[in-house]
Amino acid sequence: MSVAITPTGKNNRFLAAVHPSVNAPLPAWPLLTLFYGLPVIWALGLLQFAPTILSTVMIIYMVMRRNVLVHSTLWLWFALMFWGVICLVSIDTASEFLGWFQRYMNIFNVGIYALYYFNARERIPNRLLLGGLLSVWITMVVLGYLALIFPEFRLRTPMSFIMPGGLLNNELVRTYVYPAMAEVQRPWGVDVPYNRPAAPFNYANSWGLAYALLTPIVFAFMARVKSTAVKILLGLALVLSLVPAVATSNRGMFIGLGAACAYVLLRLLMRGDWRAVGIGAVLIMGTATYLTVSGAVEQILGRQEYSDSTGGRTSLYELTFAYTLRSPFVGYGTSQMSESVGVSMGTQGQIWALMFCFGFVGLSLFLLYVISAFVNTWHIASLSGLWIHSVIVSALAVAVFYSFDVMQLTVLVLSASLMVRSRMYGEGL
Repeated sequence: MSVAITPTGKNNRFLAAVHPSVNAPLPAWPLLTLFYGLPVIWALGLLQFAPTILSTVMIIYMVMRRNVLVHSTLWLWFALMFWGVICLVSIDTASEFLGWFQRYMNIFNVGIYALYYFNARERIPNRLLLGGLLSVWITMVVLGYLALIFPEFRLRTPMSFIMPGGLLNNELVRTYVYPAMAEVQRPWGVDVPYNRPAAPFNYANSWGLAYALLTPIVFAFMARVKSTAVKILLGLALVLSLVPAVATSNRGMFIGLGAACAYVLLRLLMRGDWRAVGIGAVLIMGTATYLTVSGAVEQILGRQEYSDSTGGRTSLYELTFAYTLRSPFVGYGTSQMSESVGVSMGTQGQIWALMFCFGFVGLSLFLLYVISAFVNTWHIASLSGLWIHSVIVSALAVAVFYSFDVMQLTVLVLSASLMVRSRMYGEGL
């Protein structure tokens, strides 16, 4: 079901006569620039600015077009956008406002992307969107290898020359305009530092989360493409991508990927597709064997010995929940440092971030959107569609551990919008 949010009928026909852009196809470039242009955006130091610039352009195009449709599931995301504004009542200082603004704009921008894509059927077919998401995955893998070769390197972007000196003293701003290739961690007692790929993101956990969400998209692309050569190249790329993926030491990343693969195999098993299940089981066993033999499992467990991230997270989660009970509806608008734990409450997981910043209402709206998207697209029929559907499963599996930045949210929400649009208009999934 979709609902028009602009004039229709005779009024819209009159507008189309006097304003040629009414009902004109929305151009593809504003959305596709975010994906295909990611390497350039990152190298220019615009990764925190380009998403908002591009969403503004999309809003202008949709206002010019006037006739814009909203599918039923997306209204839940718009409700989350609205509630985020309500949560401004919890903000007291300028620094808190900046924290709220950064988190809120991620939600706002992604909502605009989903609306734009849903209304851009003429210029952004499914294959083009999947190709764009695939290009993000390729960018990550290439930068992941460069991070392993040059872990200490920091890129001085053009934005670093433009940014006022006072802002450059801010550590967060510096990470944006002097992005690091990797997180180099030297916990006490370790002999060799852990070089964890992060580019084009600020943190290795963000890289791992994006990998967990985008790898099912790679499988979906492979299922749709007809060229055997392309399938072989993508299969080889998947094998090679394990090197930087393993180096991130992200346990949550493997949980998300495992959940996505298990879900697809279960759905195929329910259909009685034993051949596909057999191939999938062999691939999973082969991957598990590689991770064990290569020492990846030992590396991940070894890092846990030097850094008790599990215990630290548990304490943080307990404290975050306790503080949210004091402001259960609107939360605190942004994260707040906990002196007892040494980490900010409202971080270390999308569930906890939404709960702390936007209260239980904001968290509920997010979960309602994700569950609604999952249920409404359950009957996706193709193998490609099942892999896209598994993105939601992967996201739910890791939402407790990792916070979603704009790109990770974009992958999740556009995957859902792709399936909803395909189901409504019969676009082949």
